[in-house]
Amino acid sequence: MVNTRILEQRLGWRSNEAGDETEPPTRAIGHAPMLQGRVRPTERTASPRGPRGLAIAEAWDRLPATALDAEALVARAGLVPPIDRGSVAGAAFDQLRTQLTRVLKSNDWRRIGITSASRGAGRSFFAAGLAASIARLDAMRVLLVDTDLEAPALAEIFGTPAPGPLEAVLTGERDPETQLMRLGDGLAVAMNDTPIQFGAELFLAPDAILAMRAMNELLAPDVVILDMPPLLDDPVSQALLPQLDAVLLISDGHNTTAADVAECERLLDGLVPLIGVALNKSEDRDTRPATRRRF
Repeated sequence: MVNTRILEQRLGWRSNEAGDETEPPTRAIGHAPMLQGRVRPTERTASPRGPRGLAIAEAWDRLPATALDAEALVARAGLVPPIDRGSVAGAAFDQLRTQLTRVLKSNDWRRIGITSASRGAGRSFFAAGLAASIARLDAMRVLLVDTDLEAPALAEIFGTPAPGPLEAVLTGERDPETQLMRLGDGLAVAMNDTPIQFGAELFLAPDAILAMRAMNELLAPDVVILDMPPLLDDPVSQALLPQLDAVLLISDGHNTTAADVAECERLLDGLVPLIGVALNKSEDRDTRPATRRRF
């Protein structure tokens, strides 16, 4: 499960000392974005009733919708922990959502990569849970893309067949809109049903960059989340870094070492800000008493 206390301390959002207040750490982006660049203020603040707003709404309505939204992960607890509002993991993701969206807005970021040092840390579950939590906000829309080409996992997690191989979209054989599915009203997912190798070369190709840009321009989501391969084990993550505003690193509470985290920080240094380290699969519990409201 997600340990929010350690997460908040590692992110610098909670101090170990009572009464201390901290601010989220920020660092300047050290790269020139390859994908879509900075979104112009007119696009971010366009009226939903204007021509651009209506086109975006129509694009979302045209997406094929699944029978169940992301909350249906509660029914698949045998595969992943439930992430609906009433679950422990769902509450943890909602806390992270509040902190993360504040940082994104203050830095004008919206493209977040979720990765880990090695496989097995729960990156895809974390990406799905965070995307579902953000999509619960009526005012925000989220685009979630499965960019782990060697071992795609989002289709299995959501229990929904992918529309086809993501490779066909990245190579320009199919229109990007054909790869997108809508889960609920505010979450669009680009899943993949065919693992491939040598994804780094694919993501560095102009057609792949244009396809990713087309997804963003079509839906104009408030947040884009890339479910990335491990940073230390797969060169695809290095190929994706120039397309991001920030990275969230998932640490496996059983296997990830301090040296692994330090090596990830070294690889990211000067390329893209590390927004924080989330500790997953931890048995630690916060022993401090919690005040609960009674209704």
